[in-house]
Amino acid sequence: MDDNKTESKHMKQKQIFTINGALNAGKLIVAGIAEVGAGVMLPFNPAADINTDLVNQIMACGNHEQAKQIKVARRKTLVLQIDECTTFIRATRDMFKIIWGTEFSELFTALGFKNGSIAMPDSLEDLIGMLQAIKTHLTTNPTQEVGTVITAARAQALLDSLFAAQQAVVSQEAEIESTITIRDEKFEALKKRISNVYQELRMQLAPLDPRWMKFGMNMPGADETPDQVTGLKVTLIGPTAAATKWEASVRAAYYRVYIRVIGVDADYRAIGSPADLDFTIENLPAGATIDVVVTAVNNGGEGARSEVVRIVTH
Repeated sequence: MDDNKTESKHMKQKQIFTINGALNAGKLIVAGIAEVGAGVMLPFNPAADINTDLVNQIMACGNHEQAKQIKVARRKTLVLQIDECTTFIRATRDMFKIIWGTEFSELFTALGFKNGSIAMPDSLEDLIGMLQAIKTHLTTNPTQEVGTVITAARAQALLDSLFAAQQAVVSQEAEIESTITIRDEKFEALKKRISNVYQELRMQLAPLDPRWMKFGMNMPGADETPDQVTGLKVTLIGPTAAATKWEASVRAAYYRVYIRVIGVDADYRAIGSPADLDFTIENLPAGATIDVVVTAVNNGGEGARSEVVRIVTH
């Protein structure tokens, strides 16, 4: 038994790495305050203040999600605007093809085409440059405008709408960064609040007081959960009996042996809690396939299950 308890460590509090983890921890603390009542006083961290921190965190997360949705909508508007500008440029190019020919010539540079090609632009920057070139050319050559469809004014209107849609996206990206900053600030505030509650509880609760768990916290005086059991071996010693043995687990006070009869048990069920490193399983069903696992246990809880060993009874 002494070998099983080597390297004993006291239980540490759960680390909070995510916003959801902080929200869950805060809610558990508020529930614990309500359940324990006047038995535990938290004058520096009352439930009302914790609830305020929780609400602030939830609102900050909501504002961030809303900001992202607005950006999605604005991106869609920008895409539609790009499509409209592309349609205008294509119509302008095709109209001038009738005058200048279907192959690239220096004449097409007046519309912003370059590199020996009259292919449509494939970047936002090229699209803007081409719209500006078309607007300049049609302003200089108003007789080449076509009704109200291909005109300098139309090119300028498209430029204005494109710039506005682009700026709306850029502005919303800045807004998203702002909501991230606020969200993270509220996260740090909530984590700090949880840490302060722990410090207050330490002054009132003994290390092994079970009321720690009502606040969603570990008992500081409890041993750290044992390591996973390794080296599990299961050997049939009769038609319906099996001998099990395993290696000692660090910090184990005792062990639990579980079996699951395939096709019968939905989950594992405990059949013994030995303090030693072996156990005899008896009264197994005949002609059955059975999975066996073992865990290590102490006053801090139960460790992870060992790897599964499968046996088949005669």
